[in-house]
Amino acid sequence: MRTAGRALVPAFVFAAVLAASAVPSTPAKKAANSPLEFNSSLAALNQAFAWAKRQALDYVFTGDPVGDWYEAALPHREAFCMRDVSHQAAGANALGLAAINKNLFRKFAVNISESKDWCTYWEINRQDKPAPIDYRNDKEFWYNLPANFDVLDAIGRQYLWTGDRSYLDDPVFLNFYARTVNDYVVRWALASDRIMARPVIMNLAVPLDSKDPYRASRGLASYNEDEEGLNVGADLPAAQYAAYKAYALLLGRRGDAANAAAFEKKAAEAKSFFHQTWWDAPSSRYFVFHSPDGRFRHGIGQEFLLYYGVTADGGPTQQAVRETIARASYTRAMAAGKEPEAKPGPPTAVGLVAINIEMCSYYPEIFFRHGEDAAALRTILYLCDTSTKRREYPEVSFAVIGALTRGMMGIEPDARDGSVATRPRLSGELDWAEIKNVPVLQTVIAVKHSGRTRTEFRNTGPAAVVWKAGFSGGWDTIIVGDAAQKTELAKDEAGAVFSFVRLKVEPGRTVSAAAGHKT
Repeated sequence: MRTAGRALVPAFVFAAVLAASAVPSTPAKKAANSPLEFNSSLAALNQAFAWAKRQALDYVFTGDPVGDWYEAALPHREAFCMRDVSHQAAGANALGLAAINKNLFRKFAVNISESKDWCTYWEINRQDKPAPIDYRNDKEFWYNLPANFDVLDAIGRQYLWTGDRSYLDDPVFLNFYARTVNDYVVRWALASDRIMARPVIMNLAVPLDSKDPYRASRGLASYNEDEEGLNVGADLPAAQYAAYKAYALLLGRRGDAANAAAFEKKAAEAKSFFHQTWWDAPSSRYFVFHSPDGRFRHGIGQEFLLYYGVTADGGPTQQAVRETIARASYTRAMAAGKEPEAKPGPPTAVGLVAINIEMCSYYPEIFFRHGEDAAALRTILYLCDTSTKRREYPEVSFAVIGALTRGMMGIEPDARDGSVATRPRLSGELDWAEIKNVPVLQTVIAVKHSGRTRTEFRNTGPAAVVWKAGFSGGWDTIIVGDAAQKTELAKDEAGAVFSFVRLKVEPGRTVSAAAGHKT
């Protein structure tokens, strides 16, 4: 599906595939607008948001056989693929496109089948068909195996953001979840007692032809399409871990406590197995590639381990973050024709190579989640810069919107208790930042952060919501109005302590909170 994958395609095959996937004669209809607003004390960031919003909405369409949809693949292919939709969904939610997200996720869910060995369609076009460039028939098609798990993980977040019970009750979704964590795992030898010994190519109904992309790429064991001869990429078990966590969440919300607990246990076991298997103690880094002969290799891929949250607490996570920051710095420097901002060591030490725009689009969210706010801001500005090559790739603009909403502003709805958490993640360049008209759960909110210790929260929608007003660090109290309220303390996935209070905010109300007293 991606540029790297095309290297597998002989010229005569590629020409035929392009002809088959040519843009239909009737143009797609542009559909969307969004009331989402963002403003801050940094003019360059405001310009970045304006571009990202305009660009993302330019990829939203209506009136096609597939229903309302947005582009989530190579531009002008008029299609959406599993990996890109899973990553673009957060930005789409902020833009008010939750109904389109559900349509796209359901298209993937409804097309899972035993004839495809419990895969679905990797990429679907606006005609509601598998994109011809990736699919010939149910036995010959392109597929990256992390995809089922990636979609399930994204659906878990989708439920938390929207509270939409379709994700809990629709038989189409329920079938997809169960097939993914059971049949799919068995069919592709992904259980922990089999995954490291699985072959590179599996489940072929026709003789293998390494020059035929539909056969050689049926069941790629990673999202990294440049590495040949892999039987496992680290992102595959990482995504599997995230999927087990999401499935446990969804089972719990359905009232199935026993199976929810069973999959929480499976997730914990998967995380432990991952660290024991993939951590390279001598170099204090995670391996990211494995070959059938038992050899591990380093390379690009720490990013997905952080994205799926599979790294072990403490040093392993910190090292993966440092490596990712170094790679982001190197990428920006190479794009600008300058020396890197940081030189953490020789290229072989951290896989220090410039990365493509798709991978870079993951970085702001990862950095915000791990307390690297300045690095996140620099990457957002790089992604949106007019000189950045391929910034028009759909994933970029959606990812920027998602990172600003969930990352910088810290907005995290939770349908389990009807709450919306906020936490300011403003780096030193920012005095304040404000976002308005964010649809969450059954209402609409606006949030303004002044520095890192004061937040104003407005409920401009029709339903009450519980605001979890949070600030980084261990604060004894948070000041609400004139009153100091005792805080609750928690740790984020980076292990950093933060403090919060719970405040019920009725429709039409504005409430301010400020960090109070530290012991």
